[in-house]
Amino acid sequence: MDSRKSSSTPKQSSSPSGLATTYLLIYNGVLTIGWALILFETFKRVLSYKSVQDLGECYGLWNSIEIPLKICQTAAFLEVFHAMFGLVRSNPMIVLIQIISRVFLVWGVANYIPHAQHTTGIFLAVTAWSITEIIRYAYYALNLLQISPQWLTWCRYTFFIVLYPMGVTGELLTIVKAMRTIYPELVRNRYSILLPNKMNFGLDYFYFLVVVVLAYLYFPTMYKHMFTQRAKTLKTSSAKKVQ
Repeated sequence: MDSRKSSSTPKQSSSPSGLATTYLLIYNGVLTIGWALILFETFKRVLSYKSVQDLGECYGLWNSIEIPLKICQTAAFLEVFHAMFGLVRSNPMIVLIQIISRVFLVWGVANYIPHAQHTTGIFLAVTAWSITEIIRYAYYALNLLQISPQWLTWCRYTFFIVLYPMGVTGELLTIVKAMRTIYPELVRNRYSILLPNKMNFGLDYFYFLVVVVLAYLYFPTMYKHMFTQRAKTLKTSSAKKVQ
C-alpha cells in the first residue's frame, strides 16, 4: 500500500539549482520510460494468454517484467535522498514509509516466495503501479520545465480513484498467495528465521505477513484523505488557470 498514488505525493522544489533540475529531469524522465516499458510488457504478456486460468496464474508475467520492475521500484529509494538533501520539499521519513510497502512486495513477497508470482494480484498491482508512476513522474518532469498541462494534473489527482483500490487488491492477493504457499510448517521453516541461532532472534514469516496484511486496514483512511487532497488541489489548479 503506497500513498504516493495519492495527492499527498511530495512536490518538486520550486527553485532547484540548474544541476539539480537537470538531474531531476533525467531521474523522472528515465522512470517515466521505465514504468511505461513495464506496463507495455505486462499487457503484452497478459494478452498472450489463452484462457482465464492463464490469467489467474499469470505464468511468465514476472519473468517478463522482473528486471525493470526491480530497478524502477528500488530506484524510488533515491527519493528519500532527494528529500534529505532538499531537492524536493518533503519529509524523508514519510517518503521512506511510502516507498517501503511496494519495495517489500517486490523483494519480500514476489521475489522471496516465487509461488506468489503466479497470481492475478501481480497483474493488478503492477498495472496500477505503472499507470500511477507514468503519470506521477511525467507530471514531475513537466513541472520542472513549467509546461505541465492541466489535464495531466487532473489525471494525477483523479486516476487514484480506480488505481489505488486496484493496486491494494493486487498487493493483498499476492501476499495471500504467499501466505497460502508457506503456511505448511515444513515450507514455512524455509522462509522463517528459526531459533536457536547466534543472533537469538526468530521470525515466523507467515505471521509476519499477517501483520503486513493488517496494516492494510489503514487503506480506507488513506483513500478518504486522497479525496480531500484532490478537491483542494484541483480547486487551486482551476483558480490558477482562471487567473
